[in-house]
Amino acid sequence: MMHLFYQPDLALHELDDEESRHIFKVLRLRAQDIIYVTDGNGTLQKCSISYHGKKVLYKVLEANVLPRPEASITMGIAPTRKAERNEWMVEKMTEMGVDEIIFIVTSHTHTEGINRSVNLARLQRIAIAAMKQSQQVFLPNIRLEKSFEDFVGLPGTVTRLIAYVPVQHHTKHAFSFVDKQRPSVMLIGPEGDFTEEEVELAVRHGYTPVSLGPTRLRTETAAVLACHAINLAYQII
Repeated sequence: MMHLFYQPDLALHELDDEESRHIFKVLRLRAQDIIYVTDGNGTLQKCSISYHGKKVLYKVLEANVLPRPEASITMGIAPTRKAERNEWMVEKMTEMGVDEIIFIVTSHTHTEGINRSVNLARLQRIAIAAMKQSQQVFLPNIRLEKSFEDFVGLPGTVTRLIAYVPVQHHTKHAFSFVDKQRPSVMLIGPEGDFTEEEVELAVRHGYTPVSLGPTRLRTETAAVLACHAINLAYQII
């Protein structure tokens, strides 16, 4: 297993204090040992390390730039009220290779304290750790979109899915609608689900209502399950 580290500015050729401590105190690597460094945008560098005091410097031995997959996954999710649930789903979806996680404010979204429950700086740190743990070189874009209308109206040739199944209606699982040649956007609703007006608006913008299975799921469970279904469909269909 390669030792993977994150440096968004590859021109620096050094790691921050936290990454340096991990190399020195946890991994106990020595000068000239090999590590790998990514900027989270597809670049992977093979490097040899040296120490300057407590700082870890590195020399690039080899560099590769990997293309971003065309079949990407964007998750539009109404955030939960509890920060730890939002953090858990960011971690798990990052491990699966999600490209974008966009938290959206819907009619049933609890907006009180939303900047605490969606702490973008903390979510970014969690995504970085998950990216490194799962040995990936693409870091997902994470942001908060205050307008549901603006989100569903974004242009692009993508497969648009919304997890919404009225009690009286039965539809196919999200897995069945994925097009391997196109990016996918999946909408996940809040506690209390989307309103009928929101679903109608999404459908007018090309979204297809889909199922995630026979049971009722929490928002964070639905998000992870949907991300997994799309990722799995890309791999096998």
